[in-house]
Amino acid sequence: MIDNPPKTPTLVCGNRTRTQPDVLLRAGRLGSAILAAGIDRGDKCVIMARNDIEFLEVSVGIAATGGNPLPINTRWTASEVAHVLTDAQVRLIFAHTEFVPVVEAARELAGCPARIVEIAMTQELLSEGGWDLALAEPTGRHDSLEDWIAAHPEPVGHIDGAIVRSMGVIYTSGTTGKPKGVAREQMTPHQLLSIAGATAQRMGLAPGVPMLVAGPLYHTSPNAIAVLGLRMGADIVIMPKWDARTFLRLVDHHRIQQVKIVPTMVSRIVSVPAEIRATYDLSSLTHVIHSAAPCPPALKRAAIELFGDALWEFYGCSEAGTITWISAAEWLDHPGSVGRATDGSAVRIADMQGNALPVGEIGPVWVRGADYWPRFEYLNHGAPHSPIEDMLWVGDLGYLDEDGFLYLTGRDAEVVIRGGVNIYPAEIENAIAAMDEVEDVAVFGIPDTGDLGELVAAHILPRPGADLTAATVRKTLSGQLADYKMPARIEIVHSLPRDDSGKIYKQQIRTRYAADISGAGAQGRPGS
Repeated sequence: MIDNPPKTPTLVCGNRTRTQPDVLLRAGRLGSAILAAGIDRGDKCVIMARNDIEFLEVSVGIAATGGNPLPINTRWTASEVAHVLTDAQVRLIFAHTEFVPVVEAARELAGCPARIVEIAMTQELLSEGGWDLALAEPTGRHDSLEDWIAAHPEPVGHIDGAIVRSMGVIYTSGTTGKPKGVAREQMTPHQLLSIAGATAQRMGLAPGVPMLVAGPLYHTSPNAIAVLGLRMGADIVIMPKWDARTFLRLVDHHRIQQVKIVPTMVSRIVSVPAEIRATYDLSSLTHVIHSAAPCPPALKRAAIELFGDALWEFYGCSEAGTITWISAAEWLDHPGSVGRATDGSAVRIADMQGNALPVGEIGPVWVRGADYWPRFEYLNHGAPHSPIEDMLWVGDLGYLDEDGFLYLTGRDAEVVIRGGVNIYPAEIENAIAAMDEVEDVAVFGIPDTGDLGELVAAHILPRPGADLTAATVRKTLSGQLADYKMPARIEIVHSLPRDDSGKIYKQQIRTRYAADISGAGAQGRPGS
């Protein structure tokens, strides 16, 4: 009996398929082109592109030279991109045709001499994402990715320390301010292998495992998981754009085992009618990982019903990596928690002077990365000050229970202060999210015309077809929340400004109220 030869791993995006050997060869040839362009180890190279096979080829090609790939949020404006070009002294920019005008404008604003390489957008990609098909025609104003690859038939050879150098700087998401460059100390081979090994083990990555890239590759977590999966020989399916029904179809068709999602994606899946969800087989899933944004308890229970023991959650940050993990079973015993510290990481709840707070009391969440996690400084700003040795606060608030499980209550910048009392939006969001008619919600503070500081406001996105009104919401919340926590303004909206990684830009919503302090009182605008 002759054993079947091992299957060659592939990358799939829409209707396009490329084998992993072809992807790595193209990345290696691109690496040769990057070296020929004068990029040295540690030089920063921006990537502004949609989810596509070429995104991973460019990432791996830059890393092969020791250059530092810096993915950029595709929703950023030219001024936001210009901040990174200046802050990181970027040398090279790879951009899909759609984003060439943005990076050109950003380069001019920043006075940056970085070279631009244009990544062509295929008709298949544009059709899959529902984008303008005219973007299939390149601008022609810059060198093209394909020309760079074609001009260098020999892939770049091994360069000692290249991979370590490529992981030198990443940027925070910038949802509450300008993105900050996190500059890591150069890792040892032991640190690099420890990070890769722990990530693969906890994320369920292995050679041949079918994995789905559902989140944006510009975001740190999906990017790191996808690149590691590529290097390990996983079978990778890339979603150009998030869509709940497409997610269900791809999991069923490709027998996906591993996927990284965010709570808003779970909510969109729940919004798919149950009779349609039931037509897709999700039993192949072994690791459904979620993080990046708070998950309301009602939504978490729905996720556990959908994915069972395959569901895992972690909490972490760009500065210190993954801090806590929690399984579905652990969450049911500790509902609302994001888990306990693992791999030598640590969590402490303490005030801003470093004084420990009692179990159950809300305060700043101080964290320390895993034993193998590298130290860091903020690029151009040095190391952060901390009253607790080797621990860091990145703006999150929460508390610990008696078993050491962490519960997050929100971001410090988002706390609503009314009459000197702190109101934590997450508590109100969880109560609203528990309503069957609600798909998404954002709670935040707005100016009060009186002397109490702020009013609580809520913007609510209903599920498709739901009949939801502000009066219904208030009636449901009555008796669940203290009167001072009850939203004074409720708006039923058609969308909320979340990025594709699930993080919400509450500041964008708040700005519309800044010049409307007199407002319309508790009645709000029409529909509130």
